[in-house]
Amino acid sequence: MLLPSLALTLLLAVPAPPSITLDPAKARADAALLRRALETIHPGLHRYRGKAETQAAFARLEAAASRPITDLALWREVSLLLAGIHCDHTKVELPEAMEAWRRAQPSHLPLRFKLIEGRMIVVSNDGQPGAPPPGAELVTINGLRVPQVLITLGRTVAYDGRTDQAIAAKLGSDGDLMGDDFNEAWPAFHGFPSRWELDWKRPGALHTSHVSLEPVSFTQWTALPWPGSPYRDEFYKAIHWRLDGKVATLRIGTFVNYRNPVDADAFLGAFFQVLKARAVQHLILDLRESGGGSDDVAVALGRYLLPEPFTWLKPALLKAVRYGDLPQHIESWGNRQEIFEPPLDGFHRTRDGAWERLPRPDEAARQPQQPSPDRFTGRLTVLTGPMNASGTTMILAHLKEKGGARLAGEESAGSAEGPTAGRIFLLTLPHSGLRIRIPIAWNRTNVEHFLAGRGVPVDETVLPTLLDFEAGRDRVTEVAKASTPPAVPSLASALAGNWRGTLDYRDFGSDRRVVLPTLLTVTGEGNEARLAFTFDDGPGKTVRASQVLRIRADGGGLESEEETSTERMRILERRGGPDARELTLVADGSGHENGAPVEVRTVLTRRGDVLSLSRLTRRPGEPFLLRHVYRLTPRP
Repeated sequence: MLLPSLALTLLLAVPAPPSITLDPAKARADAALLRRALETIHPGLHRYRGKAETQAAFARLEAAASRPITDLALWREVSLLLAGIHCDHTKVELPEAMEAWRRAQPSHLPLRFKLIEGRMIVVSNDGQPGAPPPGAELVTINGLRVPQVLITLGRTVAYDGRTDQAIAAKLGSDGDLMGDDFNEAWPAFHGFPSRWELDWKRPGALHTSHVSLEPVSFTQWTALPWPGSPYRDEFYKAIHWRLDGKVATLRIGTFVNYRNPVDADAFLGAFFQVLKARAVQHLILDLRESGGGSDDVAVALGRYLLPEPFTWLKPALLKAVRYGDLPQHIESWGNRQEIFEPPLDGFHRTRDGAWERLPRPDEAARQPQQPSPDRFTGRLTVLTGPMNASGTTMILAHLKEKGGARLAGEESAGSAEGPTAGRIFLLTLPHSGLRIRIPIAWNRTNVEHFLAGRGVPVDETVLPTLLDFEAGRDRVTEVAKASTPPAVPSLASALAGNWRGTLDYRDFGSDRRVVLPTLLTVTGEGNEARLAFTFDDGPGKTVRASQVLRIRADGGGLESEEETSTERMRILERRGGPDARELTLVADGSGHENGAPVEVRTVLTRRGDVLSLSRLTRRPGEPFLLRHVYRLTPRP
């Protein structure tokens, strides 16, 4: 137990966060200014949400602002409102003093994580004694069950349209604000932690471990090891390439080219000149970490990868070009006169009242572009995923429609049709100090084929699995490089035998994790496997269950039969590997939990002597979360 004087010294060592409490008059004034700015400026305010829903969201914010409220609580309410717009460029930043405090003072988790198969998996930690190691799963955080934490914080995540697959990715890494959306949002819901109390377990383990860890500052957090792009990476540093015979790989971690700009065309030119000189036949363009950035990078990529002349954008649409007294609260880059009072003859007024910006000769993004003499003419495979948004998703749409590219990985987030983006206004609410990013233009991709509200679909679905993470495997790159795909074993041949391990499941009522020792015997023929389970549910209590898994004759569906029901799912991925028994099978379907409809995902993986069979579920606007998982190894 700490002596009183020592406890006081420790408390004084960390300055209190500079939070303020607003009286209702000031809070309502900030809410009113925000509403007026969004309704005046934002071209996508009603793009994905009806006017009645938007009005209800504003009413909820105004009700919250009608009583004394802290700046952090107001951040929470504003964040929930903005997330409902479904625009990845519309976000709320902390007040400057609060952001500065978080950079220097400890409030972040002392570890990095990814959501894999619906579980919060540790990627790295800061070395504190007892910290969960890489590959461990977090089960509770400061006494809260992880699924409910992720659902709650996930409601603040900004993403475009209906690309809610971005939620899981952004909770673990956002490359913006406070680095990831978990750490960004936690204090607004649960306060600043003096300690992180974590329950964690190794996959397949019967019991959890507990550890109490010190928080770290944002600056310390950014130094933690991470396999992807570092925080706020820049284009000139985010390019990595290699040649392997007639196959080349180019990885671009970000298109951001405005902090320390370089000539994107010249910067990429050297690489493509090498491809031409070496007569490279296959280019793998890895954009999985890129969330977008500058148009000039995307346009330069188009010049080196598209076979015909192209125009990057259709004319942008603005909701307004005059803003009344709002500019006194707004910051942006460039000449303020040109920003807030542009010449009206530079726009065409559409029938629905939008302002269509006319192309200018100095705007490369809206002028016809010619393919480079050094453009790549071989086979192009592009690796994509839920981190993609903004300009990255737009170039994916161009490459798929006009460049014949094969896309592998996961469907991108962002908008193939084009995001609300362009210039970003930073509106400061005067009483709370909250800063709101508001895009002023709907930048429309110059493509004809897209799914409204979606990113860009892939040709080869390759989903990350926990067993691949544990082995350090990048299966997306493996699939992209393979000249011929490995043979896919039948269900029976991959699963047949006697297994032992665990069933690990979430209790439907409490989300409490329950782990049971489990035996499994699998028999069957071809693509039908019969599973017989035996569970040890405590002293003298043995439970048996059976299940039949069957792949449809056309290979496109998976059926799961249990005693009283049959579930039919669409197969997303079915793939073999280097080992003749290796199998990855991922299928999606629909079901119900506690009376509510949910999306269901089955992930079956066999890697050597490890078999994993997991079931994930989610409701719209939430990440996939683990419902149960079997983890088994062969028994004699």
